[in-house]
Amino acid sequence: MALPTAGHKGDSDPVREYRPDAPVVVSRWPFRRIAYVLGVTAFGAGIPTPLYALYEQRYHFTAGVLAAVFAAYTAGVLATMLFVAPLSDAIGRKPVLYLGMGLTAASGFAFIGASSVLTLALARIVSGLAVGATTSTATASMASLEPRHDQHHVARVSVAANFGGVATGILFSGFLVEYAPAPTTLVFVVLIVVSLVGALAVVRTAETVLREPKAIRPRVQRLSVPSAIRRPFWAAAGSLAACYSIYGFFAAIGPTFLRIRLDIASTAGSAAVVATMFGLAAISQLGLGQVRDRRALLVGFPIILAATLVLTASVPLSSLGFFAVGDGVLGIGVGFTYMGAVTLVDRVSPAVERGEILSAFFLVGYLALAIPTIGIGVTVDHFGLSVAATSFGVALGLSVAILYLLTWRTPTPPGGGGRPRGST
Repeated sequence: MALPTAGHKGDSDPVREYRPDAPVVVSRWPFRRIAYVLGVTAFGAGIPTPLYALYEQRYHFTAGVLAAVFAAYTAGVLATMLFVAPLSDAIGRKPVLYLGMGLTAASGFAFIGASSVLTLALARIVSGLAVGATTSTATASMASLEPRHDQHHVARVSVAANFGGVATGILFSGFLVEYAPAPTTLVFVVLIVVSLVGALAVVRTAETVLREPKAIRPRVQRLSVPSAIRRPFWAAAGSLAACYSIYGFFAAIGPTFLRIRLDIASTAGSAAVVATMFGLAAISQLGLGQVRDRRALLVGFPIILAATLVLTASVPLSSLGFFAVGDGVLGIGVGFTYMGAVTLVDRVSPAVERGEILSAFFLVGYLALAIPTIGIGVTVDHFGLSVAATSFGVALGLSVAILYLLTWRTPTPPGGGGRPRGST
């Protein structure tokens, strides 16, 4: 998932969002090319989801092990997000984007060569490294390449590219598993090809940071949250955590639940159901022209809560209809909530601390992607899919209700260090 921000640096070195001496952009094509690069890494992250059933049969691992393999991705994301992505301010965006496309292709080779649970986990880590290197850097480039420097448009497109890329990866992979030979190889060959196209897109795009002729010092992205914005920060971070936990459940456990509990034997069919949630989260960005930050959260939470009730009811009823309706509505709610979370934290973050605050924000999100997913997998092993799915639904519903009350009682700070609602 993307970090809709245009800078990495902390208070000792001001954030560079748009520089007057950077290239003047009059065409939308450079912006679109980098959005494609962003989508490629998300596409690669979504591909393994329909393949987990094949890997599970091949290597005979449990749901808990599957969840751990899925969550290994988080370690890779955090490694490059905190150690590599900040270097783009010093060495330029393009070298980091080349690295991201190279790692995306490398993850394809790693999955093709995977022959055990350990090598699958390593392939997932490489995929996470690619996402961590690419997402914040690509979004920062998009912020400079957007002709009108409309940061809300940048955020919408980056969110849509990520959710849309994941949905496309799941759907494409599911259909290859169902209808093509050697699905665990062919789909990753496609990933390698689209990664090479992404590298060519970077070649054709101008650098948006003027590199400084000084020694480059490796550094770790610091994490901090000023006391003045902690309340809206935690409202936003909790909202992001809810979205990422949903992502983890659907991407790691969703296909297994559909196959075993709802008796969907078709891999393409289960992939289509799971991809619907991510696809509608992307499409919902079309309706978010003026609905952002706190307002988007207050719209998204009730939608997620309603969808969670329907999905939870589908478990004892073993109803595909209930699950499909809840799945689609949940996608819309996630789209609103995710956008609301990232625009809220961005708006209240002082510019000189923006990188540190956003890094802390996404750290919360990625921990929520990994830890609940592993917990669900362990619950499946000990108590079964029905108990795990119901427990997740109840916990998610309670969390969203609490987040709604917290957000309702937390007015967005007017101005201050943050960007006004209409700021670009």
